[in-house]
This record gives sequence, structure tokens and C-alpha cells, in this order.
Amino acid sequence: MNQATVARALADLLNAWGVEHVFGTAGDTILHFLASLHGHPTRFIQLRNEETAAYAASAYAKLTGKLGVVVADGGPGTGRLVNGLADAISDRAPVLAITGQVETTFLGTGYKQYINQQQLLGAVTIRSENLGVPTSLVAVASALVRTALAQGGPVHLSIPKDFWQQHVGSALVKTEPFLSEMPQSADSVIAKGAEWVSALQKPMVLVGRGASHAVPEVLALAERLGAGIAYTLPMVGAMPEHPLVVGGIGEGGSEVSVELLRQCDGVVRVGATYWPPEFTSDEKRVLSLDAVPAQVSMGISADFGLVGDTKAVLAKLLSQLGDTAVHGPWIDQVRNEAAEWHQRLERELEEASPNHPGKAVRILAEHAAADVVICLDVGDHVLWFSRFFQGKGQKVLVSGRWRGMGFSLGASIAAQLAKPQSQVLTVVGDGGFSMLMGDFVSAVELGLPITYILMNNKSYALEANAMAASGLEPCGVQLGDIRFDQVSQACGGLGYRISPPELQSVLDTAKNAIKPVLIDLQVDPIKFPTARL
Repeated sequence: MNQATVARALADLLNAWGVEHVFGTAGDTILHFLASLHGHPTRFIQLRNEETAAYAASAYAKLTGKLGVVVADGGPGTGRLVNGLADAISDRAPVLAITGQVETTFLGTGYKQYINQQQLLGAVTIRSENLGVPTSLVAVASALVRTALAQGGPVHLSIPKDFWQQHVGSALVKTEPFLSEMPQSADSVIAKGAEWVSALQKPMVLVGRGASHAVPEVLALAERLGAGIAYTLPMVGAMPEHPLVVGGIGEGGSEVSVELLRQCDGVVRVGATYWPPEFTSDEKRVLSLDAVPAQVSMGISADFGLVGDTKAVLAKLLSQLGDTAVHGPWIDQVRNEAAEWHQRLERELEEASPNHPGKAVRILAEHAAADVVICLDVGDHVLWFSRFFQGKGQKVLVSGRWRGMGFSLGASIAAQLAKPQSQVLTVVGDGGFSMLMGDFVSAVELGLPITYILMNNKSYALEANAMAASGLEPCGVQLGDIRFDQVSQACGGLGYRISPPELQSVLDTAKNAIKPVLIDLQVDPIKFPTARL
């Protein structure tokens, strides 16, 4: 049997599982593993902060469906993984976190930088193991990878520092494509689901990230049922203009979506786990379709559940419904209210100040091609993006349930590496960018032509508006003016400081850039009109 060090065996195992990138930051307890990745088919992506690296691994998994991998030093390095792993467990992204650990002699002691990493990361992983003996590496690591891929979520392996150079027998790792197979409801169950939805008089369809590859089927279902379509934040780029698409839900969503969901007599929920809390009641009838059985009744109990790939199940459901589209007062109401909502948005933009954030979002929507990947950070700009962005089928990467500020720095790097032929646009606030802006340097060093649209209102605007609405004295919500354009230039990127009327011109220029571009976009700190749900 061939012999390899633990460090080399782990690198080879990851490569056998199809891992192309390992995101991370160097540290004392993982140096031998990093050295094994030098010149290896699995490439180490150096980032300046482990938090960014964990966000990158999570975003990579969300975008590609493949395993995202992050490596970190023990102790403080491991601690900085928490936000990114929390994002992964919240959004069911398969991620493997590898961390160094003190030498086995010091396990369980008060040695410097020692902490029980299984306890530390237990709340943000679905399984966490410490390698007990070097010879168990292949078995333990493979079991963790299977768990991450089959269950959808982050797992963790810590390896003591004195194990990396020890020799183990290399093992043949075979691909396991069956791990991605999913259960599917029987045709007879889908037929009963068709009967269920056919009985609705005032239906609505609510779609989430799980329906991102099934948009044509969603539109066909709505037309067949005479239903309005509302969507959650990850779908804001995927949903096209259509007479039955009434907008998003959640903060920044459409008031029309909220009202129609309130009035409808039943909801067909497709690939969505978010549910507005105020709509939770026994009277709201719900048919839920999800690839994961445990998510069928997440947020609100489903009256009827369908399980399987959303595209495949919707196709079968449509075949059971026949070809006749529904006409009647409800579909007329949906169309009229959707049209009135779009007219209202146009009036808001016409009356808005030149530096209104909504105007910037609309310019971005007109600029972004269908194959663009958009990385959306967390902050006030998300509300404006949700309200005014009109999608063309773009992938939008978000920190869905965890809502971690700074997510977009790692996400953008992961997206550009995963989709090197696509343009990556990142929308971020001054608060979120400044949290992890050291990794803008990483994007420069990696030579990634990412465009960052930094909507700079010099505040934590969501928090400032919440304090004002509660009659509180503002404290800790104002941010100093940083010349982010000059920061970009100092790091080796391109930097522009502009206002929204200049945005289109700069975006056209940025398209041809061969390195990161940061647009320090000066927007007014305008209170969002209807931030509810």
C-alpha cells in the first residue's frame, strides 16, 4: 500500500471528491496541509480573514451545489469561522471546515490557543469530529463529506498539529454521485396535489431559492391556475417581468404581494422556506413542494406536501392540470394590482432625488446581463434592491437566514472563481464592506475582475431608521466618511467616487476591467417607505 502523509492524503482525498478550491488563511497548526496544496490540483485560495474564507466556502456551495471547503488555524482562526458556518447551516450549504489543533499532548489542557473545537463549532455544524489517530483520516473525512453532501450543511474536522506529517496508507476514493439523488413523490401523490390546487379559487404561488432552476414551470403553473407569483429574496434576479409576478416578500418586498397573500384562499409554495410570520394561521391553506422533506412544513405547516426536484415535480403537476388556463376575477385582480405596483415604482423613481438609492438599483438592473452573478451583502441597500431590481434570470447570492454583514466579500471571490467567464457584480453597503474590506486585497491579488457597487450612505441606515421609528436617540449608527475609492486604488484595484447619475457610464467602463473595481457610490440616507414583514 502506498504511503502518504496525513497532509497529502487529505489533499488527495479532496481532489478525488472533486474539490477545486480550498479557501483559508495561513496559521501555525495547518502549515503542512497548506504546503501539500502547493502545485496540487486542488488549489489553495489565500484570504486575509477566516470569516471571509468561510463565507466564500458557503457561497461556493450555494452557487454550484458542490462541496465548499475552508481551512483555518486552531484557536482564534477557528473562532472566526463561526459566521460563515452559521450562514452555511442556515442555508443548507454543504461545506467542510478543516481546522488545525494543538498537538495531542496538549489536548484538554490550558495550552495556548487550545479550545474544544467540537463544542465551539457544534452549534454551526451538523457534525464535528477531531481526528483521533492518523490512520482514521480517510474514513473520518469521507464520512464527513458524505454527511455534508447528503444532508446539506457544514461539517468540521479538526486535526492535531503533530498528525500532519505522520504517514498513512492512501486509499482509493470512488465518486458517489448517488449522494445527490433526492426522494420524489409518487405520480399518484402528484395527481392528488393537482386536484388540491385545482380547487383553489384565489391561489398564490410563493417561490424561493429551491425553484431557481424551474422558473418556466413556475410561470406556467401560475398561468394555468390564475395565480399571482410572489418570491423570496434569493429569487429577485431570477423572476422576469410578467403580468402575474407581483414582487418580493420580506423587508423591501412588494406591498401588493403582502396584500394578495393576505386575501388568497391558498398558497402553492415552491422551494421556499421563508414564510411571513403574520400569515401563520390554521386558516391559510398551503401546498408545499420542496426537495427536502423536512422543509415542506418549515415556517408554516403544509396541508399537502410534494417532495422532489422542483422542476421535475412541477412538470408532472402541470401535465395533470391540463392545458386550459384559468380566467376570472381573481386573475384580473392580480394583473391589475401588479400593473399598478409597477406604475407606483416608476412614479417613486420619477419623483426621487438624483442620489436616491432606488435610482442606482434601477440603473444596475438595466445594466446587468442575464448571465451576471450578483452578490448581495446585508444592509439598507438590500431593501432598495428588493424593491427596484428587475431580474433577467440572474443568480443572486445572499446570506439568506443568517444575514451576516460582510458576506459579499467572500461570496464575490467564490463566485468569480466558480464562474470565471461570467461578470460578478457585488452590491454592498459601507458598513458591510468596512467589516471585512481587507479581503478586497485578496480579490486584487487573485486578479479577479469583480465590480463592487458600494452604496455609501455613511450610516448603519437600517438601525438608524429603527431607532428613529422607536423614538430613540441615535447612538452608534453613524459612520465616518471613508474614501473607499482611494482604498481600492491603494490596494491595486480601480476606484471611482460617483453619484447615481454617473453609474451607467462607470459600469460600462468596469465591464472591460481586468482587476477589481470599486464604485464608491454616494447615495442619500433615505428612510425606506414600507419596511415591513
